[in-house]
Amino acid sequence: MKAFVVGTEDRPGELSRIGEAMGTAGVNITALAGLTGEGAGLIGLLVSDEAGARGALRAAGIEAKEVEVIRIALPDEPGALAKAARKLATAGVNVELILSTGISHGKGGVVLAVSDPRRARTLLGDLVVDA
Repeated sequence: MKAFVVGTEDRPGELSRIGEAMGTAGVNITALAGLTGEGAGLIGLLVSDEAGARGALRAAGIEAKEVEVIRIALPDEPGALAKAARKLATAGVNVELILSTGISHGKGGVVLAVSDPRRARTLLGDLVVDA
């Protein structure tokens, strides 16, 4: 699974430009996170159709970096994220992007881009919900 990371300027209309490109192509954004600072912004997104998103972004002239991600399900309780993040940190695996996909059935859905996906899958074991 891939996430798309888009660098933007920190100005009105950047999010709508991305959303319009996805909407016009019929691609649903299933999760996103973003922030701005010092005149720039970063938006990370998951989509329903990676190939469609790739084409839509290209057609709109929007540059995006694609990153491999893993999906995990954390218990909906205090400290669950800290425990998983500590396992990664102790093993030297860096978290480069985190997206929340909501809570369902007592579990918090989280998508991570990390410096070593294979190692992260092993370390997080039964928390991983994608192969």
